[in-house]
Amino acid sequence: MTQPQQNAPIALPSRLRQRYMLSVLIPYYRDRNGAIWLGRLWAHDLRAHLDYLGDLTILAPEVQIDQPGPDNGADLVRFEVPPGVNLRFRPYGKAGGGALRALLALPARAIDAWAAVGQADIVHSGVAGWPLPPGLLLNPIAVLRRRPLIIVIESAFWRLPDPAQAGWKARLRASLTERFARWSLRRARLGIYTSQAYRQSLPVGPGGEALVLSASWISDEMILSEAEAGASWAKKLPAPQGEGGAVRFLMASRLVSEKGIGLFLAALQELRAQGIAARIDVIGEGPMRADLQAFADRPGPVMLRLLDPVEYGPPFMRLLQSYHAVIVPTTGDEQPRILFDAFAQAVPVLATGTSGNLEVVTDGATGIVVAPGGAHALAEGIIRAQNQPERLHEMGLMALETARTYTHATMHQRRAEVLRHLFADPATAARQGDHEGLS
Repeated sequence: MTQPQQNAPIALPSRLRQRYMLSVLIPYYRDRNGAIWLGRLWAHDLRAHLDYLGDLTILAPEVQIDQPGPDNGADLVRFEVPPGVNLRFRPYGKAGGGALRALLALPARAIDAWAAVGQADIVHSGVAGWPLPPGLLLNPIAVLRRRPLIIVIESAFWRLPDPAQAGWKARLRASLTERFARWSLRRARLGIYTSQAYRQSLPVGPGGEALVLSASWISDEMILSEAEAGASWAKKLPAPQGEGGAVRFLMASRLVSEKGIGLFLAALQELRAQGIAARIDVIGEGPMRADLQAFADRPGPVMLRLLDPVEYGPPFMRLLQSYHAVIVPTTGDEQPRILFDAFAQAVPVLATGTSGNLEVVTDGATGIVVAPGGAHALAEGIIRAQNQPERLHEMGLMALETARTYTHATMHQRRAEVLRHLFADPATAARQGDHEGLS
C-alpha cells in the first residue's frame, strides 16, 4: 500500500508538554494484541500533530478488530508512536448508530467526558457531528472545569442552502447547531477556521484568538515542478478550440447533494438538451452515484464516465494531471480540498462562487468562477472552459504557484506557532476560564 509523502518535521524548539486532548469523529481500530490501526490519511495527519504535541490523548470511537483487512471497510495502517511522545487513544462513543442509541448512552458519555476533560490541560473539540456532537458535552465541561478550549470549524454542513425547502426537523437541527457553535466559539481560547467566512460568522469572544487555516493535504513532494507541469500540459495540448469534447474535465467529490451533485447533474442535463458535447469523468462514492450512472447510460453528446476509486496520494495526483480542468460545483460554504489537489498538479478549476471557493480561486487567473446555485451558470462555465484550452493552460500554471502556499506542512507549522504562543508557559492553561462562564 502506498503511503502519503511525508513532510519534514516541523522545526520547533520543543514539543508542547501540556496534556492535549483531541476529540475526533473518525474511529480508531484496536486489534486483539492492543495495536492501534488508523485510516491511512488520518495516520498521516496525526504524525504531523506529534511534531509539536508531546502529550496527546485521542478521544474517538474505538472499533475492535481481530486483524485489519477488507472486512474493516477502511484502508488501515498500524500506527507507531514516535520516540519522546506520550500518545493515548481513549474510547468515546460508538462508530455509527442512530440518534436514539446516542440519547440512551448520553449519561455514560457525560461521565466519560467529565473524566477525559479532567485529565487534560487543553481541550481540542468541535461543534457538530452525527448523531450527537461530541462537543455537546466536552465544550461546556471544558468551560466548567476551566480548561482552554480550542474549536475547529472545517465546515458548517448543518447550514441549509434553502431552509424553505427543508423539513422542520432539519431546520430545528440547523438552528440548534448554529447556536451551539456560536456559544462554543465565544468561549474558545482559540478558534481555527478553514475560511475567513467561518471566522466572520462564528467569531471568538474577547478572550479568544482566531486562526484561519485552509484544510490542505498536499505535501511539497506532491506539487509539480515547473518542468513537470510543462510536460504534463504538453501531453494535453493542443486541444482544438470550440471542439466539444476536446477538453477533459474531472469532478471528484463525495456524491451527495450537500456537495452540489444535484447542481452538477442539472448542468449536464442542460448541456445535453442543447446538444453540446463534453467529456467529463467523475470519481467518488455516495448515494447520488446511481443518478449519475443513469445519466451516463443514456446516449447523448455529453460523455460521462464514472471511475473506480483511486488511492489518495501519487495515484490520485497522476489521475488529476490528465485533465484540463476540475469541476467544483459546491453549493455550501465549505472549502473543498480538491482545490489544492488540482492546483498542485497545475490544473485549474471550474468552481461555483461560494465563500469557501472564492478565498482560493481567482476567476480568470487560477480558474473559472461561476454564479453559485445555478445550473445554467455552471453549464455556461463548462462551455467557456472548453472553448479556451490554451487559457486553461495559463491558469493551471498560475494555480501551481498558489498551491505552494497551501501545503499540509504549512498548515501544521502555523498551527504549531500559535499553540506555542498561547501555551508555551504551562501556567497559561490554568488561567483559562477566569473571565468566562456558562452564561
